[in-house]
Amino acid sequence: KTAKAVTRKACGSWRVLAAAAATICSTAAAVLGASLTETALDDLALAAVAALLAAAALLLAVTAYLQADWAVDAIERYAPEVVWRIPTRQPLAALTIDEIPLLDSPSSLEEILDILGEHEVRATLFVMSGFDADVAEGGMEPGSRARYRALLSRAVAEGHELGNHMQFDRPAIAMTPEEFDGSLHHCDVLLADLAGGEKAWRDRPRRWFRPASAMWDGHMLAAARELGYTTVIANCFPFDTGSATRCLNAPYLTRRARPGAVVIVHDRWHTPATLRQALPLIAKRGLQLGTLSELHSSVSRTRVQSAS
Repeated sequence: KTAKAVTRKACGSWRVLAAAAATICSTAAAVLGASLTETALDDLALAAVAALLAAAALLLAVTAYLQADWAVDAIERYAPEVVWRIPTRQPLAALTIDEIPLLDSPSSLEEILDILGEHEVRATLFVMSGFDADVAEGGMEPGSRARYRALLSRAVAEGHELGNHMQFDRPAIAMTPEEFDGSLHHCDVLLADLAGGEKAWRDRPRRWFRPASAMWDGHMLAAARELGYTTVIANCFPFDTGSATRCLNAPYLTRRARPGAVVIVHDRWHTPATLRQALPLIAKRGLQLGTLSELHSSVSRTRVQSAS
């Protein structure tokens, strides 16, 4: 009976149990350490380093996917000339659509315009002008060129704005300065033509440039600025170039779009389905999607209202 009472009392004390657990663990560690060879210890160290690197890579991937505010803050401090978001008190975000029209596979531009019209949403369409080049230079056949010119003219007539996404979908950062300047200028000429002429294009309050593959250097920023462009990336990107399902892309847009955000999707076969699902849900949250210029103008309106 005395032995049972002592056992019950010991087991009822967390201090005794903790001490016992610590003793067992330290003994096991000592035995394990004594039995491990130097090679085994090196292997454990390498495994620990690999685990830390994997954890860091996972953190980086999650940060990139979510475009966390703290990461955007850091990038904005590094390159304040590049726009990632446009903070506003208005319930407004910018919808931007890249790689229009897509050259490598059938473009969804016509269906995208139909859906935007159904939901009364305006967007900034970032155009790649390569489609309008001669076939020998990588462009489309004359009939296709005329069709996409007509669709882009329709987009302008319906209140969308056009942005410069260069000539072809080549990483801008991999180009020589001469190649970059030529690509930027090629698209600029097409956009001026679609806008109704050089004067009408230059008279716009703001024109937007997005470098292909969203990477830039000092020369690109200077060249774009010289032509009157504001360089913009985005802070709400569902990585729809790799994720071809609305089941991922639409919920991402619905949750991540917020006032001042710059949203980006691409001209892909699956984009219409993503927009059909996401646009009504975003509107239900009370958030309006518009062009980059509309979002930028909302900041001025907010300042005027605050002053009054």
